[in-house]
Amino acid sequence: MLSATFEMDDNGLCIIRCDPPVNGSDSFMFQPEVIASWKALLGLASTRETIAAIMQGREDTSRYDPKTGRGVWTGVFEALEAALADSATDVSMLADDGEVLNDPLTAARNKAREGMSLPTMSNETDANLIAALSADDSDEEPSSGIDTSMTKNIEGLDDFLNDESSQSNLDECEERFYQSLMPRPQNNQQ
Repeated sequence: MLSATFEMDDNGLCIIRCDPPVNGSDSFMFQPEVIASWKALLGLASTRETIAAIMQGREDTSRYDPKTGRGVWTGVFEALEAALADSATDVSMLADDGEVLNDPLTAARNKAREGMSLPTMSNETDANLIAALSADDSDEEPSSGIDTSMTKNIEGLDDFLNDESSQSNLDECEERFYQSLMPRPQNNQQ
């Protein structure tokens, strides 16, 4: 059984120490900005699910192309940027009959998930997840398919997840991440 602790150091670094090791690592260290980026890029439902993905993810480095610099994350960054650039138009991924249409962002997320050895999700799961997150009336955390059971045994994680200042910090990180991907106005000075 996993015995793990979560702490945030004085520099804002999230540290999880595990015994026995998870995915070959006895500790995970990351900035809160990593939580925000993984959550957005992989279409994750919650901070808990994102931390579980960070702990379980293992990058397939054979997908890195040194000639172009493209790797596991490149396509999903591009897809999210494109989706944000198109956000001015209200596009539904549901057909009139309720069928979920192919979504390029979900496809890019799934390629990144595959490249990180994480489970993929269907367009329908992604659409249902978005609807569940929009409703926000459930006490149950929605899931995009990442197994979060290991995070239930991390001492200190629930305190972090329930702390208002931690959540405020994560919200700010998420806002900055999305802002960094938004299209910038073009200067047409002559």
